[in-house]
Amino acid sequence: MAHSPNDQNSNSDKTAILGLDQETINRELQKAKEQPACLILIRGTPQGHRYFITQDEMIIGRDPSADISIADQSISRKHAKVSREGTVIKIEDLGSANGTVINGKKLEPGHVAKLAKEDMVKLGNSIVKYLPAGEIEIIFYGNLNQAANTDPLTRCFNKGYFLEVIDAEVKRAKALSTVLSLIFFDLDHFKKVNDTHGHEGGDFVLKEFTNLIRNMGVMKPKDIFARYGGEEFCLLMPGTNAAEASQCAEIMRGKIQMHAFVYEGKRIPVTTSLGVAELKSDMDEPSQLIKAADKVLYESKMGGRNRVTVAL
Repeated sequence: MAHSPNDQNSNSDKTAILGLDQETINRELQKAKEQPACLILIRGTPQGHRYFITQDEMIIGRDPSADISIADQSISRKHAKVSREGTVIKIEDLGSANGTVINGKKLEPGHVAKLAKEDMVKLGNSIVKYLPAGEIEIIFYGNLNQAANTDPLTRCFNKGYFLEVIDAEVKRAKALSTVLSLIFFDLDHFKKVNDTHGHEGGDFVLKEFTNLIRNMGVMKPKDIFARYGGEEFCLLMPGTNAAEASQCAEIMRGKIQMHAFVYEGKRIPVTTSLGVAELKSDMDEPSQLIKAADKVLYESKMGGRNRVTVAL
């Protein structure tokens, strides 16, 4: 099949935007081929988030139980339905209060519309962009989204992203009556590390520390590991109760203590204090869960450090 010069220029422009060498671009192109179709949040929070179409039918709405949940009060709880038939993606409005608009044209309730590449779908005040499976732009938006939500030193999620996610996960857990736990932890006597080995030594410890946690095997795919600030980190664990989270925390504590942190030929003793809290029935706000985990982290530190404390 012949391609026009405009098609070639378009592909060249997209790969150039990535700012990568040709080998990396080829790798990204291969990765793109494996990506399913998706809706990308162009206007809304978190901007740039990708919602992959992985089921034959998916409900879009503000309800936390929706398959594609968007936190926007102008979106109905069950706003629209996306359906997949082979490579064809269709969308249907479910009688929403503010309507579903595709490229400026309102979709009547009950009418099913086939989505085409780069269609803009307005749901309430939010806008998503449709991209078919295999598009390089899916990877591009993923890279942008990752950069915006990632701490540059440790490659963990940053505090801003964590606060967005915990808000959504608390609402989801309350709506579905599922468990949700949070581990707060930090490095013991980290100021001493910086004072003794300089900030480069401190940065080494932070990177080694986070890489070790990522590779322990305690995290599930939906867990969110984030740097909360300085040497303080958090692990949000949907679908995990306090007993299970405390077991994970104890594994983390033990492996951190046993690991050899060696910087410029010298071993740096590193331990961590941890606090574990589970979302309770009387907690309605994310701040309450954060406060509970932070409180027991403080108890771990006051109790001698290098220990796990679980909120009652």
